[in-house]
Amino acid sequence: MCDQAEERICPAQETSEKERTQNMSTQTARRQAGYTYDDYLNFPDDIRCEIVNGEIYDMTPSPTSKHQLVSGQIHHLVKTHLENADSSCQVFVAPLDVILAEDQVVQPDVIIVCDREKVRQFIFGAPDAIFEIASPSTILKDRREKMELYERFRVVEYFLVDPDAEFVEKYALDGGKYNGRVGIYAGEDKFMIDAIGLEAMAKKLFAF
Repeated sequence: MCDQAEERICPAQETSEKERTQNMSTQTARRQAGYTYDDYLNFPDDIRCEIVNGEIYDMTPSPTSKHQLVSGQIHHLVKTHLENADSSCQVFVAPLDVILAEDQVVQPDVIIVCDREKVRQFIFGAPDAIFEIASPSTILKDRREKMELYERFRVVEYFLVDPDAEFVEKYALDGGKYNGRVGIYAGEDKFMIDAIGLEAMAKKLFAF
C-alpha cells in the first residue's frame, strides 16, 4: 500500500533487495520525467493515487466515515434533483478516474457531468462541477494544486466542503479564472449549483 501521508510517490510492492533497488531507480527516473496515465494504468489495483502535474499523490488511508456520509448526502441531493428535473446530467462519487490530460488523473469526491460524451469507462475531460470534501491531510492540495488544476482545465464550479466545521465554499470560473471565492455557506445559507440549476441549503449536506 502507499505511504500513509497525503504525499507523492507510491512504493513498489514487497520484493527482493535487488528488485527493490531496481524499482526505486525506475520510479526516480519516471518521477523526474513525470508520471502519465499509462503509468497509472500499470499501478497495482490496491493502490489509490492521483496524478497532478505529473506527480503522484497518495490517497491512503481511506476517507473517514463522516467524509463518506457527507459524500453520500451530496450525491443524494444532486441525484434526486436530476431525476426530478429529467436532466441529462449525471452525478458520480469517488473512486472514479477523471482524466483531464495524460499527466492529470484525479478522483474527485463528487463529480457532475452534463456532456455524456465525456462519460465512458471513466470520465474524459473536465466535469461541469466538482465537490472535494477536505480533511487535514488533503486540505492543502485541495486549495492549491487541485484548485489550480480545475481552474486550468475549466471546471466551471468547484465546491470545497469542510465536514468538521460544516460549511461549503464555492468557486466559479469568471473570465476563465477562479477570481476569489463566490461565497461560504453554513447552516441555513443557500448556494447554487448553477450547472444543474439546484439551490441547496448548506446544512442538508450534513444532515445525517
